[in-house]
Order: sequence, then C-alpha cells, then structure tokens
Amino acid sequence: MDNGAGITTAQSLVENVLQLISLPEVYLRLQQVIDDPDHTRDQVAEILAYDPALSARVLRIANSSYYGFPREIETVASAIGIIGELDLRNLVLATSVAGSMNTLSYSGVNIDDFWLHSLRCGITARLIAKTVGGFNPEILFLAGILHDLGILVIYQHDAALAAAISRQIEEQHQLRDQAEREVLGFDHAEVGALLLEAWGLSAELAELVGCHHQYQLAQENNTAALMLALANQMAQLGTVPDIDSDPRLAAMVEQLEISPDTLNGIIQDSAQQCDEVRNIILG
Repeated sequence: MDNGAGITTAQSLVENVLQLISLPEVYLRLQQVIDDPDHTRDQVAEILAYDPALSARVLRIANSSYYGFPREIETVASAIGIIGELDLRNLVLATSVAGSMNTLSYSGVNIDDFWLHSLRCGITARLIAKTVGGFNPEILFLAGILHDLGILVIYQHDAALAAAISRQIEEQHQLRDQAEREVLGFDHAEVGALLLEAWGLSAELAELVGCHHQYQLAQENNTAALMLALANQMAQLGTVPDIDSDPRLAAMVEQLEISPDTLNGIIQDSAQQCDEVRNIILG
C-alpha cells in the first residue's frame, strides 16, 4: 500500500528507526550477564556501577511505594537480591528506552505526556496483574511502558503523515489506532511489536504490545493482553471507567472479574506510585 508519503509498510518505518536507535549498551551487557548460567550478583551490580545515575535510580525505585518494602535498601546488590535480576533488567530497559527514544524529534507528539501515559499504563497493568494473578506483573509493567512506541516510530518520520492521521481523527471522529489503519493500513500497535521483535525482545512482550487495542487477537497471552488493554483505558481516563456506559469496557472488567471497588483502589495506587517514580524512571 502506498499512502502517498513514500511509506509502504510497517516494516519500512521500523527499519528507518533502527538506523537511528538501538537498544542501550547497558541493557545489552546486563542481558548478556544474566543469560550466563554461571554469573554472580556482583557481576550484575558491577554493570550498574559503570552508570552511577542508573544505580541511583535502581535504589530509589527499590525504596519507593512501587515495591513497598518495609526497610530501606542501601546497596545495589541488596536491591538486586530483593527485586530480582529479571525485574531489574526490565526496569533498566524501561528507563533506557525512554532516554534513547527522546533523542529523536516527533511531529505532533508531546513527549512528556506520551511517557507519562505510558508510565501510568505500565503501573496500572502491573497492579491489575497482581490483583488478577496468572501472569508476571513486571512483564505487564514493561509492556505498558512500551505499548505506544509505535506512535513514536510513525510520528518521527513525516510531519505530513502525522497531519493526515490527525485530520482523520478529527474529521471522522476515530480513535488513533482506527485512523492509522485507515490512512496507513496498519496501526502503531503493529509497528511497536515489530520494533520489539527487531530489537530481539521476547515474542511474549511483542504480542502484548501488538494486541493492546485488539486483545482478542492475542494467541498466546490473551488474558494478559486484556489486562494491558484495560490498563491503557484506565490510564487515559485517570479514573475508574464508566462501565455502565461502555459495553466493551464492561466486558473486559467482567472477564477479569474485577469489582468497581478494586478498580478504584488500583487507580488510587497507580496515581500514588506514578507520582513517586515518574522522575526516577523517566528522568
């Protein structure tokens, strides 16, 4: 499909970004060490030691309401022992990707609002997962942080393209993903999933990102995709969804068996945690 802007596929957009942005070196080194079955906790801490700012972030997050540990964690090694290496890796990925993507310029995107929504979505998805059970909450946190990366991929390329999608949203009263599919033939969820795949991240994570607007399409992680879709809606609203006036949301909440009181508690906890960690994670 030729949309008139010289872009034919979601893959071509991703390839353009891959020439500009790669996964941060600290994450790649951390992943390499964790993949070694003979590695030690000190080796993990040593990688973080090369980045004092990142080490400080890890300690601040470990001591925040995000984890809610009863005593102060004073060293990175202690933080690794309590948080766990895989969750630490996810936090490093979330913070470092935000920093890397911010080096690009975007048409019609308020980057601060973008990352604030992403953080709210990630924290809300994590809390939903902890409530419902059956899926790793930290994977859902990471999926929430990264779920809209495809927007940045699309909107960094061409101001005319960004304007065409905005016109479609305004004139046809469509949601962003619907307008993108109308103009481009694909949406930012598909683009984001392709980017994660190109970076070599897990198929599980790519599927969640790729299905966050159409969770029914998830083949391996349908319930987790549903959690992320609900978190995305809640993060946009900033309050408990009015499920009585939205049949789609009502179906999502019913399927996850979450009560209105529980949803309200999740919203309140998410707001508190977001206020506390936004400057830590987003820099």
